[in-house]
Amino acid sequence: MAGVITVGGLATGLNTNDIIDKLVAIERRPLDLLEQQVADTNATKTSVGTVGTALSALRAAAAKLGSVDDVLTRTAASSDDTVLRVAAGSGAARGTTTINVTQLARGAVAAATVGVSASTSTVAAGAGSFQFQVGAGAVQSVAVDGTTTLQQLADSINDLEAGVTATAINLGTSASPDYRLQIASKATGSDQTIAIVRDDTSLAIQSTQAGLNAEFTVGGFSDTFSRATNSFSDVLPGVTISLRDEGSATITVDDDPDAIVGQVKGLVTAFNALASFVSDESSVTQAKPGDDVAVGSLATDTTVQRLIARIHDVFSRSLTGATTKYVNLSSLGLATQKDGTIALDETKLRAALADDATAVAEVFAGNGTAAGVANDLTDLVDGATGVGGVLPARTSALDEQLSALQDQIDIVQHRVDAFEENLRLQFAALESLVGGLQDQGAFLTQALR
Repeated sequence: MAGVITVGGLATGLNTNDIIDKLVAIERRPLDLLEQQVADTNATKTSVGTVGTALSALRAAAAKLGSVDDVLTRTAASSDDTVLRVAAGSGAARGTTTINVTQLARGAVAAATVGVSASTSTVAAGAGSFQFQVGAGAVQSVAVDGTTTLQQLADSINDLEAGVTATAINLGTSASPDYRLQIASKATGSDQTIAIVRDDTSLAIQSTQAGLNAEFTVGGFSDTFSRATNSFSDVLPGVTISLRDEGSATITVDDDPDAIVGQVKGLVTAFNALASFVSDESSVTQAKPGDDVAVGSLATDTTVQRLIARIHDVFSRSLTGATTKYVNLSSLGLATQKDGTIALDETKLRAALADDATAVAEVFAGNGTAAGVANDLTDLVDGATGVGGVLPARTSALDEQLSALQDQIDIVQHRVDAFEENLRLQFAALESLVGGLQDQGAFLTQALR
């Protein structure tokens, strides 16, 4: 407020500033109430945002259980890791398969048959070129002349980025060096063989190793399988196989109960974090009679309360069309507690997995006839948090409420400022009047002496 008038009460003897402050405090009580409403509304808005974040975490946990393959996490093991290693992914089917590796995939190599004394030695008598071809690819060419060194030739080949690596290698010793050019394909497979098209160097470069495909047989098939690399995932669905040596090994794929239980725990943890937060922020407490009542930021927010109730409904649903004893989460060891959270009986869940893992997965991921719990949770969260959902609508309503409160605050603040200014003017006038009367009294007293 511009031009604030300070009133000291020197003439009247009154503590006028204190009187004004107390009168203004009474006048601004409606403003205090409005500011408290703003604080409460902001707290509710923040909590609604936290609920949205918790719902996103719940959705992420549910999405990991969205299909039977997602639920039935599988693990793969090799009977001999020196022959091959395996890793199971989505879509891996339970069972055992024997693979007999008869040949590993390898890359192609071309090398100089004539060496030089140093990597800095020249490798051509005059102008010319060195040309090569990898498989059915384009012919690659490097220009050489009488100044080209072995290292420069290797660097020029590498600069072509033709799928090979050229290296100057010393086949001799430091006392008796014998540097040769080696060109090795970066990829493996029979289609990577390096053919020398033209060699105007003195190195007599030749193809010394052809590229090979990996070859192996699979139990139950008489045909030989061939792959360009030693690592592939297109033989057994969902299983990545990495060949390491010739020989035979048996691959066993089975359910991974630890991973499955871990995913279910993730869902329970995500929901409990949401439920506990909403419960804490919905409380109305009083430490003792006479104390102020503490009201949580979501205590009066019916939008969030209804949303939590809908999620509880999803958790308690039975799977339509289920033909086994595993029809809902309760039958798998997940039970709602008095405080609204979910408790997991891990022993019961593991027993159900051992008994009928597919039926367990269908409770979460659906059975083709009806959606499962995880599917319904994902849809519910998407609907609640997406465009037009109840949470964005609630946030928008709170923003409108805050805007309206601020408008009221501006009006009341203006009134309080005017009230305070008027009080100070009145008290200043009173001080001036009393001061004038005191001066007149002093004058008359002096005159009558």
